[in-house]
Amino acid sequence: MDFNLSPESKMMVKAAKDFCEKEISPIMDSIIENNDYPDDLITKFANARMLGLVVPKEYGGVGTTNLNIILITEELGKTGSVCAYPMLMNNSTAETIDYWGSEDVKKKFLPPLCDGSAYACTAFTEPGTGSDPRALTTTAVPDGDDFIINGTKRYITGGNKKGYGVFYVKDEIMKGEKGDVTAFVVDKSSEGYSASAPWSLMGLEGMNCVDVFFKDVRVPGSSILGERGNGFPILLRWIAGERIQQAAYMVGLGQAALDESVKYVKERIVGGKPMGFMQGFQWMLSEMKGRIDACRYLTYRAACLQDDGKQIAIDSSELKIFVTTTIQEITRMAMQIHGSYGYSKEYKVERLFRYAAHAGVVATSTELNKTIAGSALLKSKR
Repeated sequence: MDFNLSPESKMMVKAAKDFCEKEISPIMDSIIENNDYPDDLITKFANARMLGLVVPKEYGGVGTTNLNIILITEELGKTGSVCAYPMLMNNSTAETIDYWGSEDVKKKFLPPLCDGSAYACTAFTEPGTGSDPRALTTTAVPDGDDFIINGTKRYITGGNKKGYGVFYVKDEIMKGEKGDVTAFVVDKSSEGYSASAPWSLMGLEGMNCVDVFFKDVRVPGSSILGERGNGFPILLRWIAGERIQQAAYMVGLGQAALDESVKYVKERIVGGKPMGFMQGFQWMLSEMKGRIDACRYLTYRAACLQDDGKQIAIDSSELKIFVTTTIQEITRMAMQIHGSYGYSKEYKVERLFRYAAHAGVVATSTELNKTIAGSALLKSKR
């Protein structure tokens, strides 16, 4: 597989680096202090042509590749900030709407998600479940041509921001009978829609993970994605793509941890010489570099498979298993290299270590993905 980047991809990487330096670096401290990003962040992403990346131009998108999303995400990950996630949420939610939505749905919801006038969210998780569709308690009850939604969603990134979301709920297809999951596009300004204050997290300050409450929220039946009762396959497809995007973010975190470590061992003087002259630290740095490269190329490969229209559910699970644990170890090694300073909030590696922890439990747990990948091996006829 050829990983020589195209001129377009190289241009996007440069644009992403410039964007991070100009728009992200100046607001890092403010995001952490306020546990929120500025309201106009999504508009800045839109102006930089980083929204609607794989959405066709006719709906306001850029019409580029998933690989380019991954390249941009890696650069955003290097900042050690949460800013990649509103960008990714808008892109992945818009792609889902474009893939599954009717023409009317696409014309209504895609342009705002591409021009930055709306924040997206995708919501499946509830207080009682994070992966089992049978355990959903949020329901959609038919009422004429509409549906009435009631229930609670948990840990919904951007659920408190203006815009639209794809919500997965239990569809009572027939009264008195248990229905399946249906995916609805919901306007977050709808009457009866509300959100909690953001959860306080170990890292990822400003992530805006909230509980979303539905109290008799009326949603038109025309806002259903795909076929009624067939929402779970839509979710699984979205999650597979999310895992690849998360891996790219983690690669960015790992690269930042290595960069900070190289800088530190060059500057820190021990016994009259920079720490970097000590063989033990050289070994640690070389090991970190090799592991990051492996994570990077596996992530690029998965994105290329996605662009080729291949099934990515298993590949993205394998990616999750390898990249998550590897980059978590990279950030731990960076903290060790920094010694006591690595445990101080004055140094970037402290934040990188905390931020890397999220990948083990967010976008499906590492353990669940081991089950997915392991069971696929047993079913394989190879």
